[in-house]
Amino acid sequence: MSVPETQPLTPREAEVLSLVAKGRSNAEIARSLIIGESTVKTHLNRIFGKLDVSDRTAAVTAALRWGLI
Repeated sequence: MSVPETQPLTPREAEVLSLVAKGRSNAEIARSLIIGESTVKTHLNRIFGKLDVSDRTAAVTAALRWGLI
């Protein structure tokens, strides 16, 4: 499977996804990055779209497979 031909993740999206990969909840990510939980959800939705996945586990799996995080 090759890397999808989409827009690359922004540095913040990569940061959020990295924290998801470490098992952090949306609330923990929000506190860590000093952003709102709704902003975390927005980042996750954009990540899902860019990676063509529908959940956190699939996003982390795809990102690890493609060396994005």
